[in-house]
Amino acid sequence: MGVNTLYFGVDFGTTNSSVAVYDGHRAWALPLDPENDLPTSLPSLLYISRENEKIVGRAAADAFIARNVDREVKTKQVDLGVSVEAYVGAEPEKSEVFNPALVDPEVRHAVRARATIEVNAPGRLFQSLKSLLRQPAFKSTEVFGTPYQLEELVSYILSPIKKAVDGCAGHAVETVVFGRPVRFSDCDDENRIAEDRLRTAAKLAGFKNVAFFLEPVGACVEYAVSVEEKQCLMVVDIGGGTCDVCIMEFQGGSGPEQRLAESRILSVAGTPVAGDALDREIIRNRIFPLLGSKARYGPSNLPMPQYIYNQILDWQNIYKFNNEEMINWLLAAEAFSNCPEGLRALRCLIQKNYGYLVAREVEAAKKRLSEVESTHITVQRDDIQIDDILVREEFSHIIEYTLGEMRECILEAEQNAGIRPSDINLVLTTGGTCLVPAIRAMLEERYGAGKLRSRDSFTSVATGLAVVARYV
Repeated sequence: MGVNTLYFGVDFGTTNSSVAVYDGHRAWALPLDPENDLPTSLPSLLYISRENEKIVGRAAADAFIARNVDREVKTKQVDLGVSVEAYVGAEPEKSEVFNPALVDPEVRHAVRARATIEVNAPGRLFQSLKSLLRQPAFKSTEVFGTPYQLEELVSYILSPIKKAVDGCAGHAVETVVFGRPVRFSDCDDENRIAEDRLRTAAKLAGFKNVAFFLEPVGACVEYAVSVEEKQCLMVVDIGGGTCDVCIMEFQGGSGPEQRLAESRILSVAGTPVAGDALDREIIRNRIFPLLGSKARYGPSNLPMPQYIYNQILDWQNIYKFNNEEMINWLLAAEAFSNCPEGLRALRCLIQKNYGYLVAREVEAAKKRLSEVESTHITVQRDDIQIDDILVREEFSHIIEYTLGEMRECILEAEQNAGIRPSDINLVLTTGGTCLVPAIRAMLEERYGAGKLRSRDSFTSVATGLAVVARYV
């Protein structure tokens, strides 16, 4: 082993990704996205334009917004080349000229299958691809006539990581340690599929030798190699897509190699529920009512169709409703509604494609509640005049069910390890969602505030994986 050998760890995340390097003495994260607020964190976003331009990271979101705001969607019907047997749901023919004896029972009428497609989309945005890795049904998709397998899409996001790694090493790096959650899914087969797909994506990006290591264990290692005393550590890693827990026991010793050699994993647990779910709960409970989700319309005082709101929970889908049929329907509903201003704001959201602005403001408000007891969710663009106060205590109630799922995951790790809260010396938290006050309060109540230690929310897993690449 040469003295200049470098080791790399990659944390491909649902929301953000990072990579770190370890030189045998110290580990550090590499810059990946100069346009992001935190350059060492790469938003896991991919935008493919009609001209086949591939944009990754914060620039992908910016390109999507810039090219879709205030854009009218144009559609056309296309023949799918399939004939489908006609289904007649009405009563039989009753006219005087109809003679059933002249109808051949062997004859089946058919209709040509057609679909409505968009013809002027400037590009397509992909996000949360890590969550799709576990879904066997999602194998490929077509973007402007070009088919892409899921592994290919992920490899494009990994390309800046490969470039940063090669640039740091000064040569093409072939071997790397990738993190993976404890469970991509609650189904074992889907777990295997997800890991296989991520390995393929890494190889498509240029990494020839890929080893996997559990992300929360990596975060445990990141802390443990910096101290020498005997400790029982718990890591709670909650990011955008998964909640992972690891409990490890480290014996006293000096130096990372000895510390790791005399350590053992007591248990791990995981669930595919995390920060993205919290954002959606805020939008569903606080924003949607301001967009008319509880409105009534028409002479029959009908409730607003909730499928509209369910579809726009993911902001990249909003532009699909910007068509003449939907806009005219919203105008009619607005004219005969008990909440016209809300439906007007919904129509503006769709026509101007302001969904990403709303999503970013909700995420920012969630983060601000880590420091303050209440904050404003403010989006004031054209007919959207949202200025809503979100109180920390109310936020805790909104996300109560999701918190319960995370708590069950933590209790499962305890039970599997056969230990009590008092046996744990430190609880290390990482992942941006661990900054949510309700989650910290839950951990403090069970383990005591004095035991909690925050690690770098976006890079501690990658840093630990880089150390793992050297010693494990």
